[in-house]
Amino acid sequence: MSEGFAIELYLDPALENQVLKAWNVLARRQITTHLIEMESRPHITLFSAPFLEPSKLESLLRTFASKHDPLSLSFSSVGTFPNHADNLLFLAPTPSLSLLQFQSQLCDAIRKEGLEISDDFAFNSWIPYCSVAHHVPKNRMPEAFSLLRELKLPVSGYATDIALVQFSPVRELFSFVLGNNIDS
Repeated sequence: MSEGFAIELYLDPALENQVLKAWNVLARRQITTHLIEMESRPHITLFSAPFLEPSKLESLLRTFASKHDPLSLSFSSVGTFPNHADNLLFLAPTPSLSLLQFQSQLCDAIRKEGLEISDDFAFNSWIPYCSVAHHVPKNRMPEAFSLLRELKLPVSGYATDIALVQFSPVRELFSFVLGNNIDS
């Protein structure tokens, strides 16, 4: 299992429930339960690194979250990455300038803290997605994809929180509500 840290964008409860519905359909069909077992939460990964000092990011994320309002999201398609070793399936948000700028500004702030941004999260390379299945057996990929295509897309809502997690299993280290200008 891979280990590391990730900054994740969490979804509002209604949108999160739509993603969990997809996880549960795949679990009931005994296709995959990996995301449930690793205690993940539906999210879009904004940044990931194998090593970092969480205390360096807590103040940065608190300030960043306070300066950004919740982001409108609409998951409009099902996808996979070719030749991805984990046989990953995901819901893709309709691209929006606000989401792309949000992630780019976050990476700029992280870079100013002296952390390196990998190519996967660099400007013009990052692909936003919300995982719905990891480690799908290759012979079950068509069935899983077909089940996900039956979802009533698009599903829309908001990204409401930003969190730093350690994995695997997933353990949230801290999270902040977007647009919350009040120090807690």
